Amino acid sequence: MKVKVRYFARFRTLAGTSEEELELKEGATIKDLVELIKEKHSAFSEEVFEQNEEADVNVSRNGRYAKFDEVLQEGDIVALFPPTSGG
Repeated sequence: MKVKVRYFARFRTLAGTSEEELELKEGATIKDLVELIKEKHSAFSEEVFEQNEEADVNVSRNGRYAKFDEVLQEGDIVALFPPTSGG
C-alpha cells in the first residue's frame, strides 16, 4: 500500500523534501512507517529518533493526531512535525 508523508519544519530539511509517497506492507503501523523513514533518511535516526521517538515527533494521520500503533490504510496522509510548546 502507498501512503503520503508530509514533513514540516526541521523534518523537511532532514528528509530533503516536503512530501513523498512510501510503499508499506498491508497492516503496517505508523511505527513501521517511522522505521522505513529512518532507513531511507539516516538523518532522522541520528537527530530525531534517538531513544523515545514518540517524545521527539508529533504525527498526524489524515489531519488528526495519531498514535504509533495505529494501522495505516492505502492513501493515508501522514504528517511529521516537531513538538510544540507554549502557553
